[in-house]
Amino acid sequence: MKPQILKPVHTRQLAAQESKRKHGKKPEIKINTGNKMEIDYFRFYESLYRKEITDWVSARTSRRDPFNPITYPIQQLYKDAMLDNHLQGAIENRILRVLNKEILVKDANGKIDDKLSARLQTRWFRHIIRKGMESKFFGYSLIFIENPDTPTPTIIDFPRECVIPEKGIVLNNPFDPNSVAIKYGEFPSFFLFVSLGSDLIGILERVAPMTIFKRHSWANWDEFEQIFGIPIRIARTFINTQSYKDELQMWLETMGTSSYGIFDKQTDIEIKESNRSDAFNVFYQKILAVNKEISKGIVGQTMTMDDGSSQSQAEVHLKIYDEITNADITDVEDWITDNVFPLLRNSGIDIPEGYYLSIVEKEVVRPMDKIKIDAVLLQSGYNITPEYIEDFYGTPLDKDEPRSAGTSLQLSQNRLESFFA
Repeated sequence: MKPQILKPVHTRQLAAQESKRKHGKKPEIKINTGNKMEIDYFRFYESLYRKEITDWVSARTSRRDPFNPITYPIQQLYKDAMLDNHLQGAIENRILRVLNKEILVKDANGKIDDKLSARLQTRWFRHIIRKGMESKFFGYSLIFIENPDTPTPTIIDFPRECVIPEKGIVLNNPFDPNSVAIKYGEFPSFFLFVSLGSDLIGILERVAPMTIFKRHSWANWDEFEQIFGIPIRIARTFINTQSYKDELQMWLETMGTSSYGIFDKQTDIEIKESNRSDAFNVFYQKILAVNKEISKGIVGQTMTMDDGSSQSQAEVHLKIYDEITNADITDVEDWITDNVFPLLRNSGIDIPEGYYLSIVEKEVVRPMDKIKIDAVLLQSGYNITPEYIEDFYGTPLDKDEPRSAGTSLQLSQNRLESFFA
């Protein structure tokens, strides 16, 4: 049964006729056009106005309503917060520390299944891992895996604004919690819900206000620059006709963007600036403080993203970051093994019971170290094929005219070591 993707509309109606597949049934749909599942993409207006602390308080109130929670306001607030470069960089850095590792599938005895591991080291599977990591910051993720038993499955991400995780539903209208909804928990073979954080609201709930404070400082600093950074231009005139003043104003406008004014001789303008300290530090130091708070909230420390003072302190901060990364990896491994593998297994992918996911550092072997290992093997009487040398070292060999047997093995090893040193 092949799903059909419809053209985008303002809301999504997700349903499906009962499937004849033995592993389950798809969501019920309200169409009469054959054995197909139709999915419309959600489309709704994004809230683009500048968020303030009052919006954060209101969004939390709506989200934490014990009887009728609404996720739209707080998820829109999160999107606004992600416009901050420091926050976006911190979150992306934490996600990449998990994604940029090697994905392995092991059996119950810890032996690596090379075939399954190669099948999962793909873009679509890493996208699933990314959504799992994002759930720590946004609270949750909900995806639909289309044709997971094919080499290139399609992953459909549901807007978090339309998901009410406490009720286990996807809303047709994110503004109306009582609109038509689908209970995704009834179809575990097709919907994948993930929440790896400590709650369903996410880390961004406590970090988003920092970006609002930071935006205020940038705006106030910009206003300070306009007033005190560029000298004001004052034009004084005895001619009091309106036409002349209009012409004088046009001259001032075309001279640049700095402040200007037209006054008579009796008008005095005085601009006072505090001399107690450097005024720019009022804004700059607050921005630095906010960045440090964001770093501590996302990556648990500051020196891997902000300026440090010593190598010893940097090593301590890096160890803290490594502990957070190891916890992230453990959470992802457990979630994939316990939730994703059963879904893939029910979709036709042969993943035996007892298999689990392992995310490890990519093994990098330096050519110089590999040469020493190969030399020991040769001295122990083992043969090394030309294909192995070409694959690892990338050096084409002339098999028709090989070196004479009298060539010193130690001399060749020394030359290669000096080349890669």
